Amino acid sequence: NRKSGQRGGKKMTVSKAIIKWLEGFNSEYHSLAKINTDIQGPKIDTFALIKEPVKNVKSYVSGKKVCTEHYTFQARLSSGDDLDRIDNLNLGEALEEYVESKDRAEEYPDIPGATVKSIGITTPFCVGVVEDNSSIYQMTIAIKYEKEN
Repeated sequence: NRKSGQRGGKKMTVSKAIIKWLEGFNSEYHSLAKINTDIQGPKIDTFALIKEPVKNVKSYVSGKKVCTEHYTFQARLSSGDDLDRIDNLNLGEALEEYVESKDRAEEYPDIPGATVKSIGITTPFCVGVVEDNSSIYQMTIAIKYEKEN
């Protein structure tokens, strides 16, 4: 159902909640003002959050479920020279620190109907795919949350 020009319905997905939360990151290297869902854009300085095909769920007799999901954050960045690549790695380190500091402060993405227990980096920011004058860097983010059935 699409009403009033809304796309994707009214429900906030876990992925969208993480994207909204990551968009608060800003460093001297980049801001993450626009993060795509599931598809990496072809242009330099584009970002995407891609859901991994695994979800760990622990169910309790009370009806409570504890879920852990993994997402790959990708960034297509200029990598034409060594200075570009150093800046890219600085961005990755700053983003990793952002996620870790938010986890320590318990400032989590807002997932309706769930309580986030932790968020962290399980695979650090590293280069994945190298193309002419650009590279796709990626890292894996894990989020653990509880919800009632």
